[in-house]
Amino acid sequence: MRRSRADSLTVSDADVSGLRLSLFALFIVLILLALVARLWFLQIVQGEDLRERSLSDRSLEVRTPAPRGIILDTRGRPLVTNSAQFTIFVNPEELPKKKAERLLVFERLAKILGITPQRLQEVMKRNKVAASGPIPVEEGVDQATLARISESRLLLPGIEPDVEPVRKYPMGNLAAHALGYIGEISAKQLEDPKAKKRYIPGDLVGKSGLERQYDELLNGVKGTVTYDVDARGRRQNQRGTPLEPKPGATLHLALNADVQRAAEEGLKGKKGAAVAIDPRNGEVIALASAPTFDPNLLAHRPLKPWVYDTQIKPGEFHRAIQSMSPPGSTFKLVTSAALLANNTVDPRYDYAHCGGVMSLGRSAKRCHRAHGGVNLKDALAASCDIYYYQYTLKMGIDPLVTYGRRFGLGRKLGIDLPGEESGILPSPAWKRKWAPIFGNPDPRWYPGDTANVSIGQGDVAVTPLQMASVVAAVANGGTIFKPHLVRSATDSLTREVVFRSNPKVVSRLGIAPERLRGIAEGMRQCVAGSRGTGHSVNLAAVAVAGKTGSAERQSGAKKESHAWFVCYAPYENPTIAIAVFLQSEGQNYHGGTDAAPIARKMLAKHFGISERTVGGSGAVVD
Repeated sequence: MRRSRADSLTVSDADVSGLRLSLFALFIVLILLALVARLWFLQIVQGEDLRERSLSDRSLEVRTPAPRGIILDTRGRPLVTNSAQFTIFVNPEELPKKKAERLLVFERLAKILGITPQRLQEVMKRNKVAASGPIPVEEGVDQATLARISESRLLLPGIEPDVEPVRKYPMGNLAAHALGYIGEISAKQLEDPKAKKRYIPGDLVGKSGLERQYDELLNGVKGTVTYDVDARGRRQNQRGTPLEPKPGATLHLALNADVQRAAEEGLKGKKGAAVAIDPRNGEVIALASAPTFDPNLLAHRPLKPWVYDTQIKPGEFHRAIQSMSPPGSTFKLVTSAALLANNTVDPRYDYAHCGGVMSLGRSAKRCHRAHGGVNLKDALAASCDIYYYQYTLKMGIDPLVTYGRRFGLGRKLGIDLPGEESGILPSPAWKRKWAPIFGNPDPRWYPGDTANVSIGQGDVAVTPLQMASVVAAVANGGTIFKPHLVRSATDSLTREVVFRSNPKVVSRLGIAPERLRGIAEGMRQCVAGSRGTGHSVNLAAVAVAGKTGSAERQSGAKKESHAWFVCYAPYENPTIAIAVFLQSEGQNYHGGTDAAPIARKMLAKHFGISERTVGGSGAVVD
């Protein structure tokens, strides 16, 4: 059978279509082969060269720390400075990506530093959220260690030594509690949104004292340097102009290093505190606490636990602003002010008879001796308890609480330091609230409570800072200033003032100056009078007004006593007010014999005079 013409045309078209498909498939195969060949050429033949070229375009931004601002005393003497040290940093971005290679780097570095690889890994783990920045792992390395690291640079990718400022306290433990110390920022601190913007893990921040209170001023602004890095993450050329770090501000204090040292020498070997304030403006001249510590030990990281436990922790408690103890007879300044303001007594003509004991309900209240007839001035000078029992019971507790609060007791004064305590100023309302919590089933207020408060015993608790403020208010005529250590802060580069402290009034007593004068006269007699208990500060070169105090406490079956002494000088136009506190530990301290001599040393340094005293021995009790 013969094919038709139509059948012939159909077969011919099919052949052509198949040929076209074959050619197209061949074309695709050739393209794929070309791509494979090109990839092989790029990856195998030119792979290493291209990798080097691509990685050479990488950059690394390194933050350079800013030197913290220095701290100067009132005469411009450095209390806190900086010095340079070499620190070894680990840069996470420059470390090998493979775990085995990374561990090998840690092992090599650990061997050079004489530490364990585990410690390095712990540091990295602790700071892993800061993987974009260098992490310090060892501070204060010597030249020999630096040389070994330099020789092994090719084997230590991601390891960079750099110069870093370190905090120095050139006067050792002087004013350690006031100055404070620095340390690595904690994870809890970094939770603060403001801190996140300013700090990263590993940054050093103020942890206590002025270092913490003024951290934002002291910390400065970090700089940045940008580098090219090679295929192995090693720094090559520096890019552009680095942004220089800006040092922190300089703090200028009212604190006098000489007076501070005198206070600390007097407190050596004891537990206690000494505070000196300028009664004209609230500037803190000295703020000593014992025992103390050396903040230089805390300037390095990481801090060894045994160093903290044995050399820091025992002296870390800041007794000047945190210790709360009964003030004993120094509280009679507050009681006297209340009696005078309430017109309960006339300082010259209202007398009480002290026979050494007074009946109060079913109990007896005693004085340390029988003083006979005494007025307000005599009672202050001789520290007669009976006088204050009688007239405070006549007045009542409410006026005493009112004027106690005006003196700043029972609340924080607002000193420019963290951690200040408010103390306790008991009242009937206070007792109703707190007696059950303290284990006292009877919340009623009794006359005996009023008597106890009048002489600074019972539940009254004050800080040495508060008592310095009390005596400063008597000295200046009735004004309570907010205590402050920092006078001003200046830019470390331009010397421009960036912060200034101005005197701030916390409260005013509202008592006529002539009435307060009666208290001042009694305090002067305490030091210079024949019946006074404060003769150990009766200086030949300057007139001093003071008040002694001893506060009893029960220690098991034995009674012990803390010692207090407060004073101001000169008697006319005073420039310094002092409070000294000694905490008893198995012994009986007394204000006149134990605390007052410390104040005498401080006064001598403040005025630049001899410690020579005049007058008789006076009473030694209280």
